[in-house]
Amino acid sequence: MILISHRGNVSGSHPEDENSPPYIVKALDMGYQVEIDVWLLDGVFYLGHDEPQYKIRESFLMNNNFWCHAK
Repeated sequence: MILISHRGNVSGSHPEDENSPPYIVKALDMGYQVEIDVWLLDGVFYLGHDEPQYKIRESFLMNNNFWCHAK
């Protein structure tokens, strides 16, 4: 069975933490795959649900345990 965390959540919704890299890594460390919201603006990648919030390196996305939702 594959367990997929939604935006890093593993036990209920926590909007203040969702899509933040540390929150996502925590879910990965717990054995979850993670659905993340990814933005690409002017060649720069970001995470965030309603807006680009967290600037990330492209290399962060190179993980087979991510389910990327292109925003």
